[in-house]
Amino acid sequence: MRSKNNNSVYKNYAAISEIHSLVAGSSGQLSLAAQSDCGRRRKVNQDRFHIDAETTLIVIADGMGGHRAGEVAAQIAVECIPAHFAKSYNDSANSAAESLRLALEEANAAIFAQALEPENKGMGTTAIAAHLVDNQLTIAHIGDSRLYLFRHGSLEQLTHDHSLLQSLIDDGFYTERNSRSTGMGHVVTRALGIKPTSQVDTLSCTLQEGDFLLFCTDGLSDLVADWQISDTLREFDGDLADTCRMLINHANRNGGRDNVSVVLASYSTARE
Repeated sequence: MRSKNNNSVYKNYAAISEIHSLVAGSSGQLSLAAQSDCGRRRKVNQDRFHIDAETTLIVIADGMGGHRAGEVAAQIAVECIPAHFAKSYNDSANSAAESLRLALEEANAAIFAQALEPENKGMGTTAIAAHLVDNQLTIAHIGDSRLYLFRHGSLEQLTHDHSLLQSLIDDGFYTERNSRSTGMGHVVTRALGIKPTSQVDTLSCTLQEGDFLLFCTDGLSDLVADWQISDTLREFDGDLADTCRMLINHANRNGGRDNVSVVLASYSTARE
């Protein structure tokens, strides 16, 4: 298990924002906005995201490790996963799920090798990678970054946290509600780069017209409750980038103790 570095800092660096549109096959389109922010207590942003319109792939990663090692791990993940996914998926008979899993395994090997260097000791990263074809979304993930589905006004967490706290919830020691008040330090039980091999979970989801997908690092999910995320998405006025900013502002107003990154996507069945 690895605990995330929690050095306090005092400057909130400028946000990074991107807007994309992914067309997947003949019947599905995702419009996306993405934003990343240092938060109020960190000097270095160790979150990374990657959106690839050509392969209809979305990757988000939250690095961990002392000094700048976490950002190194996350950067390797967002470079390695798309490259290996494209090769595996296009050049073989692998399914999307298997190609995503193999891509995360390749990233794990690359990060683990780099972590042998003294300056990178102990580094690792969470990762979510999602691929869209028509209305079928395939997801591979490891760590505690999250993917939510917002459908008909209801928020559902699609991924399952690989963390000590989630294990205690699963074992009945805490409920989802009272787990927020435990004061327990954030410890992930799975991540890329901390062991020679990784245990990646995969799942799939059939999207419907009007669905929203929210990819986020724990800088959002730790500080913004599900009800507040739901209320923000219910207020959506057609501007995905503005909604990303609203979510990040919620996290910063609630303490901003970590980097926070969000990728927000809306699904439609008709191309614009």
